[in-house]
Amino acid sequence: MSDKKSNREELAKEYDALHNRLFLIQILVLATLLAAYQFSGASAALANGLTGRFGDGLWYVTNAIYTAVSVFGFAAFMMPFSYYSGYVLEHHYELSNETFGDWLADFVKSLLIDLVLATILFSVIYALLRLIPGWWWLAAAVFYILFAVVMSTIAPVVIMPLFHKFEPLEEGELTAAVRKMMDEAGIKVVGVFKWGLEEKTSTANAAFAGFGKTKRIILGDTLLSGYSQEEILAILAHEIGHYKNRDALRLMVTSSVLALAGFFVAHHCLVWLTGFFDLGEIYNIAAAPAFIFSLFVFSLVSMPVANMHSRRREFAADAYAIEKMGSPDALVSAFEKLADQNLSNKEPTAWVEFLLHSHPSMARRIKRARNN
Repeated sequence: MSDKKSNREELAKEYDALHNRLFLIQILVLATLLAAYQFSGASAALANGLTGRFGDGLWYVTNAIYTAVSVFGFAAFMMPFSYYSGYVLEHHYELSNETFGDWLADFVKSLLIDLVLATILFSVIYALLRLIPGWWWLAAAVFYILFAVVMSTIAPVVIMPLFHKFEPLEEGELTAAVRKMMDEAGIKVVGVFKWGLEEKTSTANAAFAGFGKTKRIILGDTLLSGYSQEEILAILAHEIGHYKNRDALRLMVTSSVLALAGFFVAHHCLVWLTGFFDLGEIYNIAAAPAFIFSLFVFSLVSMPVANMHSRRREFAADAYAIEKMGSPDALVSAFEKLADQNLSNKEPTAWVEFLLHSHPSMARRIKRARNN
């Protein structure tokens, strides 16, 4: 048993290192693609061609088609990375149960969703750039925040069912215990649902999903089949901890501040870059690659700040779960199982955790839980 555990931990470190390297490579490739799109004149050629076809009066049509073409183009270039990380690696480490056809279908669905979301976002942002060029960044930040709330609300009823099956959890001892825990916490949800993960993955997960009237508890079938009732309740207590600690609001405030700062930085980058490339007004969508690059760089720079805040909230939710359960044993046991089942690196390098991880390492969470 000890040798098997040691082997899983080595595989987890190997798996984590591969994903970290792949993440770095994707950043460099994406930055190169954006630079090539802007500096080669391809972006300007597409924007000018569409403007010539539809005229200045239908600028919103030009912007929408430009966005669609760009999304498909970048997806085509990045697809090998998606295939390698989402299909090849997952099968190599025996974490995926998907056939290639299933993976491809999910990839296409994700691409179409990205297309719709990108079209909405860029249509609104570039309309704001045109209508209020001096203050568009403030209005864009507000819109982005509201858009994120809307997406959180509709995700469990519109988007998530496109990828997984959901069905009400059958009545029984666990369902009754979950309802009791929710009632004691004063949380109203639509229901408790079984999340069909097993047909696609061997990993386990659980979450609160939705916002307002769509809020629900979802428990992966891979979790239900391999964890004790106490372990499942401890995981749920952690999620309740987020609710009781108002972490959704806290994270929304953090995201709002970062969004405001990001769009403010993008505004000044656009003003300079449109002049540098002689593209005219800042609302010329030909400068979109430079706009995206500025937001991209800002998100990378600000990621450690957002992740640090998120890790603190995870520790706070763990503390609530331990208090609720009366002992750290069930939560620690669940953490150990999740790390093994999901092939999580329990002790990532400190700088990697600081820069990239929104959750504390399992080793730190387990240590803190035991000392609580």
